[in-house]
Amino acid sequence: MELPNIGIQCSVSTCKQLDFLPLKCKCGLFFCSDHFNQHSVDCAIDIANKPNLEASPASYLCSQPLCTTRSYIPLLCEKCSQHFCIAHRHLGTCVPKSSDELTAELDKFTAPVKQFNEIKKKLDIQLNNNLEEAKKKEKSQSLANKVQLMRIKNKATGLKSIPATDRVYFNVQLPTTAKLKEMPVFVSKIWTLGRVIDAVAEEGKLTNKNNQSNLPQLRLFLKSSREVVSSNLGVTMQELLFNGAIVDGDNLIIEYVKEECTILAQ
Repeated sequence: MELPNIGIQCSVSTCKQLDFLPLKCKCGLFFCSDHFNQHSVDCAIDIANKPNLEASPASYLCSQPLCTTRSYIPLLCEKCSQHFCIAHRHLGTCVPKSSDELTAELDKFTAPVKQFNEIKKKLDIQLNNNLEEAKKKEKSQSLANKVQLMRIKNKATGLKSIPATDRVYFNVQLPTTAKLKEMPVFVSKIWTLGRVIDAVAEEGKLTNKNNQSNLPQLRLFLKSSREVVSSNLGVTMQELLFNGAIVDGDNLIIEYVKEECTILAQ
């Protein structure tokens, strides 16, 4: 049984397929799914109705002083009805505010950050104390060292050309004259102790005069015992790790001392 009154024939003369779900172009013609896409590309009426964004100038200039950004569409402020670009539309400075109001708003936005930093600082101190206590116990010493190493790896700085397999990590306490209190670093396990001291001094922006005699020398000490890591600056980190003098992730102190110093004074 034929249903000639249902559906519409495709407008392509060589097709004329009866389609029950035809696609209608903006020009008013109907097409089957096979010919609609081809026609939409060539349709003169459809092309004429499409906006030419490349030819249209971006005419909406941002109202923020000194900003030269222009937009194709207006982004109007609800308070002053002026146009602002995406970077400045949420500043909320279109209505003049007193210095006290601006300070109150700034404190409101910075309060959560300050609170987070204060809590994080307390937690870091507590975690450091717990790790130091755990290192004193033989059963938990290995696990404490692994936790310490993971924390250092996230923040350590060093020479990026060192292969990941050769990196050794330390948390180094800097001299009191330095801007930073402590600094996580990584060095190469094939470096000598003298080369490591030079690298730590460079990372911490410390004055290094180890090549000059009769002047205070930079030396590395174990934070736990305050003993010098080694008096032999030619020993490699690999040898120190093998002998157990240091461990990967250890806490060290770098300080200016006399050349013969072996224990750091309290």
